[in-house]
Amino acid sequence: MINDFLNIQVLLAPESYSRLQNLDSNDFSDLFNKIKEFKSKKDDFILLDSHFLNIFLGNNLKNIFEEYGKFDFLAYYTSNEVASEEQIIEKDDFEPVSEVKLENEEIIGPKRENKVYDLDFEDIEEEEPELDEIHKKLEEERKERILEVRSIRESVNNKINYYAKDIDAQIHVYDEYDVTGKSTCEGTLDDFVKYFKDRCSTLRKIIELKNQKKAYPLNQLFRRKKENEVFIAGIVSDVNSTKNGHKMVELEDENGTFRVLLMKDKMEKGDLPSDVLLDEVIGFEGTINDKGDLMFVDRAFRPDITPKPTKTTDEKIYTAFLSDVHVGSREFLNKVFAKFIRFLNGEVNNGLEEKIVSRLKYISIAGDLVDGVGIYPGQEYDLYDVDIISQYAEVAAYLEQVPEHIKVIICPGNHDALRPAEPQPTFDESITSLFPKENVTFVGNPGVVNMHGLDLLMYHGRSFDDIIGQISSAQYTNPPSIMTELLKRRHLCPTYGGRCPIAPEHVDYLAIHTEPDIFHTGHIHINGYDNYHGVRMINSGTFQEQTDFQKRMGIKPTPGIIPIQDLSKREQHMIEWNQGKIEIN
Repeated sequence: MINDFLNIQVLLAPESYSRLQNLDSNDFSDLFNKIKEFKSKKDDFILLDSHFLNIFLGNNLKNIFEEYGKFDFLAYYTSNEVASEEQIIEKDDFEPVSEVKLENEEIIGPKRENKVYDLDFEDIEEEEPELDEIHKKLEEERKERILEVRSIRESVNNKINYYAKDIDAQIHVYDEYDVTGKSTCEGTLDDFVKYFKDRCSTLRKIIELKNQKKAYPLNQLFRRKKENEVFIAGIVSDVNSTKNGHKMVELEDENGTFRVLLMKDKMEKGDLPSDVLLDEVIGFEGTINDKGDLMFVDRAFRPDITPKPTKTTDEKIYTAFLSDVHVGSREFLNKVFAKFIRFLNGEVNNGLEEKIVSRLKYISIAGDLVDGVGIYPGQEYDLYDVDIISQYAEVAAYLEQVPEHIKVIICPGNHDALRPAEPQPTFDESITSLFPKENVTFVGNPGVVNMHGLDLLMYHGRSFDDIIGQISSAQYTNPPSIMTELLKRRHLCPTYGGRCPIAPEHVDYLAIHTEPDIFHTGHIHINGYDNYHGVRMINSGTFQEQTDFQKRMGIKPTPGIIPIQDLSKREQHMIEWNQGKIEIN
């Protein structure tokens, strides 16, 4: 349900989510189609709270268009005052919603008494004074938080000489690798065919180029009976283990399918991979059997990253990498985040810290700016602010306090207010307009940016959950072990149908088309760094304390630690800003 509404850019308030769960399928379908039709002609960001849910449930589409066709939803959500009668239209010709019943159900979250509610407009009107007081209190708390955040810069008395201020920023977004403004898929069979054809073609060309060989068409291999050193490449459509421990892999291209056999002894020696994944694109070389229907594999080829020296910047500059801020969560470390902003404004403890911050030019944020709304059942009990726009306004207030010469690059994550399917376009204008335009650049997820001459690949990392379940060497506690597997396959989400949903665009934006110099991810809330074939791999941590889910899973996050790297050096020395102290690894 949540995903359906996210796909049409509608967020659910917690109380609306609970009510919608108890509608029968026909009523829900009618309501959803009504909202979808309204959204097709009114391209505003909508938070479906109780008020607007009542409007859509109790009125026909024509009346809703007449009354709300020109309504400023963004002003309503972001207003510092409680909405006035002029802002919220309630005319006599709008029929009330009566006898909306919520059935007893088990809800994940704190235990509470199960009740059956019978609400009509009279009930709502009687509760309005109490609700107004709650809204006023929440609004006052929001104002206090924003005022406190906006006082950070002026609270720092120490003034330092920013060398980075005299260095021109160099940021170029590679739009051709970003889905923003280009999404065309509707989830049809034709969309999926085009998506996988593009994936196969794109990555096969990389494999062919690296090996200086053209892959033989799979439907023509019967002509190569008994021949050796035959080279093929395609997308993996099936993987099975034989009773003797060999692997039987079915490969597919635009023309047909073909089976290949990876022998157990060669896999054990490391001559052949034992971790072939469904839907990855891979090449094989080997001998065709007498019947012309099977290859005995001698060598395997992945698109992989070409080994090369780590690329550096000409000027000595530092970049900070962070992600998973999760503003809105009760576990958000607001004091630690504010301390980092003060550090950027010159609040330092020693000469080393001053040297670093004086040359810090860029900040890369790899998604999950906020905790979001309606991401999982019972989330409302984990939030201090259930208003999604207010969550983003608070993040924006923090970033307003970052010195203007420091450029911030942001991609979204799975908690952000976007469609859950990847690739994700960048944020809607209703959100980006809250942020300072002078020094904030938004990209999609994934996003590729040239930053001071270095190609930065930003990806939030939701596919990590799938990779960990498929490859034994990939571990949550060692994020680079996951990142390496994606670089080897030159794809950010190799297997379709896992926990990471994929939108079947006609271009595979999740393919790693060009080799990055820096690969920055997040999602799993654990810091980790390494270098693979010259690519700096950085998984940033979080500003959220350990959640109940992480406790159950035994995951120990590394909150409040920000990796900072001197991009003029090849060595993988990582500087960590650790809750107010600089540490060098």
